[in-house]
Amino acid sequence: METSNTNLTDQEILFCDLFAHGEAPFGGNAARCYQEVFNDTSKRTKSRAARLLARPEIQEYLKSLDELTYEEAKYMKTFLRENLISIIEECSTAELRDRKGVIQSPAAMRSIAVNAVKVLAELYPVKAAQESKLKIEGSGEGGITFNVIMPEQPKQES
Repeated sequence: METSNTNLTDQEILFCDLFAHGEAPFGGNAARCYQEVFNDTSKRTKSRAARLLARPEIQEYLKSLDELTYEEAKYMKTFLRENLISIIEECSTAELRDRKGVIQSPAAMRSIAVNAVKVLAELYPVKAAQESKLKIEGSGEGGITFNVIMPEQPKQES
């Protein structure tokens, strides 16, 4: 839906943009957006902002901004999925070394990978029919236990 915003002034468009997509303290705060855009420090900014939001052409423009947000969100999910997969792959196989070149425990990186898997699972939930196949049984404490094997440290000769 393409909306013509020719009925709106530049300030009204800026007000809508700040209200719909602004960062704190503007996003969703009509009074604060009104104060900023119209340089109004009076005590009537809240009612003026409410009147502005009630105008049909303002509502129509805000709806068009919401449609853009939906499209952005659709692609953001893809972006997040690809980055989470990259994190999982890297962290599940990475080998860490300290400044002296000694291999470190992979536990910290594996923990990051597990957390990325959890977030990915929230983005793409597994259907109930598939859950039983993926269930991991613990030792009765409701959690998953990871055994971390530390590489042997070479003995330094003096």
